[in-house]
Amino acid sequence: MATAWWEECIVYQIYPRSFQDTNGDGIGDLQGIIKRMDYLVSLGIDAIWLNPIYCSPMADFGYDITDYQNIDPIFGTLEDSDQLLREAHKRNIRVIFDMVLNHTSIEHPWFQESRLSKDNAKADYYIWSDTIPNNWQGAFGKKAWTYDDVRKQYYLHSFLEEQPDLNWRNQEVVDAMFSILRFWLDRGVDGFRLDVINCIVKDKTFRSNPKIVGSRLRPYDMQRHIFDRNRPGTHQKLRMMRHLVDSYQDRMLVGEILAEIPGEPELAASFLGRNWDELHLSFDFSLAYTRFNAVKWQRSAKRWCEAVGKNRVPSWVLNNHDISRLVSRLKGNIAKAKLASLFLLTQRGSIFLYYGEELGLPDSKVPWKSIHDPVGKRYWPVHPGRDPARGPMIWTDEEGYGFSDGNSWLPFAPDAGAYAVAVQEQDVSSMLNYYRALITMRKEEPIYRRGTCAYLNTNNKHTVCYLREYDNEKRMILLNFSGRNQNISMRDMEHPKGEWTLRFSSQRMLSDTKTESFVLQPWQGCIYSLKSKSS
Repeated sequence: MATAWWEECIVYQIYPRSFQDTNGDGIGDLQGIIKRMDYLVSLGIDAIWLNPIYCSPMADFGYDITDYQNIDPIFGTLEDSDQLLREAHKRNIRVIFDMVLNHTSIEHPWFQESRLSKDNAKADYYIWSDTIPNNWQGAFGKKAWTYDDVRKQYYLHSFLEEQPDLNWRNQEVVDAMFSILRFWLDRGVDGFRLDVINCIVKDKTFRSNPKIVGSRLRPYDMQRHIFDRNRPGTHQKLRMMRHLVDSYQDRMLVGEILAEIPGEPELAASFLGRNWDELHLSFDFSLAYTRFNAVKWQRSAKRWCEAVGKNRVPSWVLNNHDISRLVSRLKGNIAKAKLASLFLLTQRGSIFLYYGEELGLPDSKVPWKSIHDPVGKRYWPVHPGRDPARGPMIWTDEEGYGFSDGNSWLPFAPDAGAYAVAVQEQDVSSMLNYYRALITMRKEEPIYRRGTCAYLNTNNKHTVCYLREYDNEKRMILLNFSGRNQNISMRDMEHPKGEWTLRFSSQRMLSDTKTESFVLQPWQGCIYSLKSKSS
């Protein structure tokens, strides 16, 4: 059976506001993405995922939508989106759009009509109540219920007050949202990243969530979210959605599964469906929230693989637009970041990269006066918000860093010029060229995309070792999660015996062949292949 493209793809996430500005307003746009299409080809990625570009008042920067079937003028036009699809497809790059199905903007025409009365055509498009019926909290602060002076009722919003939740128990809403999906599928979009998709169906009787004992930053985190997300009805809607998307050729759905930190792999896997008849892929963010530690990383990765199982496909992610960038989480340690990327790109399944990740780009420093993110505004200085992870892409080391001729909407990363694409392309040991080498290796050798994975016990708590096997080929990946040299003895390990030849290293080292023991330098990752008996 042929492998679908999304089962082993490398997806490059682009935050459009921050990728490339072409009109001098300091905000990235669709023409900017088109301008940088050949750079995307040079990375070797298979698809791009764009954060929302639909018409929006930008209360949550595109995740509050007023018109799902048009492009916000900040980013361009509908014709620009068509051109982007053509240019990407011409280069064999798929395009995934972000789709927000849980809520709209408060300015959406549906909500404006719904609030007028209790018996108009859109009255039941949203979730209304005469009183506050439970203890549900908004993820961005405050209660999840806000009183509307026009309708004289409370409406539910799982996030900002400006983002009222749609009523997915209303079949007209389901039909309307499915029509929107068809609109973009008909225009050639290859798939959708579904925002907080496990939130779309709420408890029918609005039961209160049980409380969690202990101190948390947000009231939202002081509840176990049993009744405002993960409801059984969500699976039914996803099966319907899957049927719709599968009626088109080679399209896919990848879902963001809102979960308790540090992650719930079994929950994320459940939305793939028992028979893989719901989402094609789902995100588990456990690794992104797991301490950089050999034992913890191995445990987290194994748990995710076991939750997904052999007959479905895991997806892997270390960075995105909602969390601090990996390099910043690692306190600027590039050697650690290279080790992490070696782990990431040697996993079975699909890989999601975040723009600038391939440069080792850290978070931007965003002072209070420059904060845009509503989370940052509400929780600063305890939480800096999500703006730091959304800083502009660095293309050159010149003024404006090749991003914009105007004033950038967010500050650039510190020492931005050192991370520039133009600078790193001239350095064979740069993070950019390291990523390109890893991606090339992954694309040329299917063992990394499709092979089985078995973790081997090294009796060394600072190291991770796993064996990949596919079509009579064997690769052993060794990772040192410490700042000291580590010895790994093969004598007591259950592994194929023979000569292991070095194929790849995260640090410079000469060609090497081993049979009994290995020495890893601080933060070093290596890939060895087993010498064939016939050679």
